[in-house]
Amino acid sequence: MKLSTQHILQFFALAGISLFTGCSKNTVEQIPSYLAIDTISINVNAIQGTASHKIVDSWVYANNELIGGDELPSRFPILKSGTTSLTIFAGIKLNGINETRSPYPFYQKISKTVTLVRDSVLDLGHLKYQYAEGTKFAWIENFEQNNLSIDTSARSEINMVRTKLPELAAAFPYEQNEYAAKVVIPSDTLVFECVSHDSFKLPTDGTSVFLEMNYKSNNSFTMGLLINGSVASQRPVLIINPSSNWNKIYINLTPTTSANSGASSFRIYFMAMKSTSEPNGEILFDNLKLLHF
Repeated sequence: MKLSTQHILQFFALAGISLFTGCSKNTVEQIPSYLAIDTISINVNAIQGTASHKIVDSWVYANNELIGGDELPSRFPILKSGTTSLTIFAGIKLNGINETRSPYPFYQKISKTVTLVRDSVLDLGHLKYQYAEGTKFAWIENFEQNNLSIDTSARSEINMVRTKLPELAAAFPYEQNEYAAKVVIPSDTLVFECVSHDSFKLPTDGTSVFLEMNYKSNNSFTMGLLINGSVASQRPVLIINPSSNWNKIYINLTPTTSANSGASSFRIYFMAMKSTSEPNGEILFDNLKLLHF
């Protein structure tokens, strides 16, 4: 069949409309909606210890699709619009290392259903997390009581003292936190070591095990595990670098507990020798929490 000039012109007109519509649709779908998260805090109950935290990132899923992780305050472009299911995880620095960032398994994820609008910002403002259901607090020591659950070992040449610090009120506002543990190391020939009184039955099957801790120090120190089993052993886990300000660290014990499946129980220890050029090495630590599922 021979096409007339009118038919040819109509064909190209329709093709042009279709092409324009397709391009327009693609362009619209490429316009993101935006999600903003400004600040984060932790809600705790009476048996969960301090609400201090060092959440540094937000990890966001939209309709079960990972959008990404972003440092707080977070701004996420999302190529979606309309009703969207959000899941937001609190991100930390594993072992205090900037390059090893991850969602923290012991903070409960936040789920929200929201309406996203392209080229508009949905500001979630301040998010409040809590500890995840099923979190077991194997040990909490905040040094507020005289009867401490950790003390120097027999081989330690330096005492650990419980000391009242006015600076704690400013470092951890809104908390009843007056005391911390203090260690002063005057000589590089002396050894400090302290060990938890109790032994803890911890999972060794790869289930997450973490130690949370606040500290301030001009001297590096080591955190590790004493392993009770057919053969007792001592395993360093992490060397903690000095921090001139109060810092929060999340120490991942999972690789060490998993590598010792035959262990009957574990104890926590800290050890140090003088590593600073200052006249005295000084270590302060507080708010110890041993967590697992």
